[in-house]
Amino acid sequence: MNKEDQEIIDRSKEIAMKYLKGKYNLDVVITKEKLLPKMAMKWVTVSGYVQGNEQLIFSVSVNYETNEQESFSFNSELEAYLISKGYDPYIRIEGDKSGE
Repeated sequence: MNKEDQEIIDRSKEIAMKYLKGKYNLDVVITKEKLLPKMAMKWVTVSGYVQGNEQLIFSVSVNYETNEQESFSFNSELEAYLISKGYDPYIRIEGDKSGE
């Protein structure tokens, strides 16, 4: 992997972690990151789990050109956890840039 790609991945991981902390107050462990082919999409997909509970799994896609979180997916266990904490994981407020 070249230096530019590694910088994109590192920045995207930071954005994903800040998004999850700021929006849902989650501390997470990153287990995988994938830079999608540049000719197809300008995204890095960051995956992992909530610190302290490996059953709460998520994936966040980050647009590395705009440095914004683009999508958030999660398993049913994390969905139930977020709802139990009073969050609605399906609502995205227009202009939400809590990942920055």
